[in-house]
Amino acid sequence: MTTQLICKLEDIIPEGGVCALIEGKQVAIFRTKDDQLFALDNYDPFSKANVLSRGLIGGTFLEDTAEDGSTIKREVIYIASPIYKQRFDLATGQCLDDDGIKLNSHTIILKDNDVLICLKDSLAA
Repeated sequence: MTTQLICKLEDIIPEGGVCALIEGKQVAIFRTKDDQLFALDNYDPFSKANVLSRGLIGGTFLEDTAEDGSTIKREVIYIASPIYKQRFDLATGQCLDDDGIKLNSHTIILKDNDVLICLKDSLAA
């Protein structure tokens, strides 16, 4: 894996996103109010447009069932598409409104004040 510089941390407004073109593919990079960074494909499969970097960051709790049958609540930070408002888990890319849809997620590193993305063999594939 190699890394590529995207921008400086202050270039991403808290609770906002930016788009970067990496190996011919648009990637959306998001910053939460507590400076967590996430990266997903920028392509919204519902509207068929590269718009997710312009979406709204939100949070919700999802309920999962533990092995013992008890209910576990977990917090999920998501991006809501600016077109049709489907929500995507920022950590995993899983669509919260359609279990059959999942975006690629990418590893982001904050080094000093630089925002870097970890490139796998090829993002364009």
